[in-house]
Amino acid sequence: MLAAAGLIALAAGCSTDAVVVGSAAGLPHCDPGSESAEGGAVVLAQSVPSAQWLPCVREVPVGWTFVSFDPEDGQTRIGFSSDRDGAHALTVYLRPSCDLTGTTEVPSERPEMRRYERVTRISNGYGGERHYTFTGGCVTYRFDLQGDTRAEPVAAISESMGFLSRASLARQVHDSSDGRLELDRRGGSP
Repeated sequence: MLAAAGLIALAAGCSTDAVVVGSAAGLPHCDPGSESAEGGAVVLAQSVPSAQWLPCVREVPVGWTFVSFDPEDGQTRIGFSSDRDGAHALTVYLRPSCDLTGTTEVPSERPEMRRYERVTRISNGYGGERHYTFTGGCVTYRFDLQGDTRAEPVAAISESMGFLSRASLARQVHDSSDGRLELDRRGGSP
């Protein structure tokens, strides 16, 4: 399945229809404790070729719905809605860098990444951003929670997200295609 996804993604460039995982077309999915990925992981990696880490979804928590996967050159947006916290409750961005103005660095649970937080609203729900910076990229979780639970859902949705190393995905593409495909072009002409 990944080999077919790789062929489609590599032949077509950035596309949101690379693979269907369950009912969530394009959702970059990764299994907890595994270094493998499904869905739009290849397309996600192609959108920000410098990013050494890629966001992925371990599982969509109860009450949350995957609503969009929008890769383009230079960034990808992944959107989620919540039955309690509203449409567009979380948007995850992968970009080459982030604007960290007004953020506070906090200890990161990921030793290979630095973590920054910015709270923009604590009444009528919760608004804020969490940034993970690393070599070649930045992942931002932008929260716009409208429910009464304030920041409580931040922990639940954050736990459901994961990261996949670019090196692991590159190995997976190479191995699943018996060496015919590479995630990243190495030298040569276009």
